[in-house]
Amino acid sequence: MPNLTDRRQRLLQKLPPLDEVLRGSLVERLVRCGKQTCRCARGELHEAVYLSVTHRGGRTEQISLPRDLVGRVRHGIAIYSKWWEILERISAINRDLLREQRSRRLGGGVEDGAGKNTRRVRRARRRRTQ
Repeated sequence: MPNLTDRRQRLLQKLPPLDEVLRGSLVERLVRCGKQTCRCARGELHEAVYLSVTHRGGRTEQISLPRDLVGRVRHGIAIYSKWWEILERISAINRDLLREQRSRRLGGGVEDGAGKNTRRVRRARRRRTQ
């Protein structure tokens, strides 16, 4: 168990700061503005970059971004991804710790889906049949 708790502690230390976390997707497109005299009417499309975030219930929010903010947004999205990656790994460690704790309490037996220790159940059946 110390190995698992050490791994968990090392992961916790790798968590990036939350102050710049940003959920969403960076979307880059080429678009036409609709003006007949614009260069995009001749095929030279405008670059449009925005952050797209889908909320609960399906509502989507889009924030258009000037070029100088794109790096900052990419960084924030990377921090969000790193948090989720580490959280998933910590959760897996916590499940392993839970299994170890359960096993120690049950004397090494394994519980079935009903929460019963299968080793104890088997012993009780053997006693009844003897």
